[in-house]
Amino acid sequence: MGYNDRNSQGRQSNRNASRPPRQVTARPLPANYVDEAERVIRSLYDERNKISTNKIRNLLSLVSEIYNRENLRTADTISEESASGLIALRIRMVYEAGRDDAVKLFLERAQLLEYIKGLGDSRAKLMGFAHYMEALVAYHRFILHMKEG
Repeated sequence: MGYNDRNSQGRQSNRNASRPPRQVTARPLPANYVDEAERVIRSLYDERNKISTNKIRNLLSLVSEIYNRENLRTADTISEESASGLIALRIRMVYEAGRDDAVKLFLERAQLLEYIKGLGDSRAKLMGFAHYMEALVAYHRFILHMKEG
């Protein structure tokens, strides 16, 4: 392999790295979100691309803060504070994905950004999303335990 071959490969990877990520579009959370959570986590483990327990639990913690606030309410729409929390959640997810490829792959496979965008101001959709996150963490723990045992 000559100097030019190596140099050419470097330029190609830089060219791919400079492409912007795909546009995130709103998607509704599927009714079978527990099955979807299992599928996502199993696919990551099958490819040996697992997100760390700490990272996934930190994301769940952010979702849980919003969930706990809304769980006490009865309105059909989320509060302004929760809407701001969802914006902060999206920002944190994107930041973590930029730092860690496993988080990026997890976000893409789980379609978390798409589902957050699909929540709108619906309290019921937010509650379902929080349960989806719980299911992802539960399957992560379950499959991790099964692989270790």
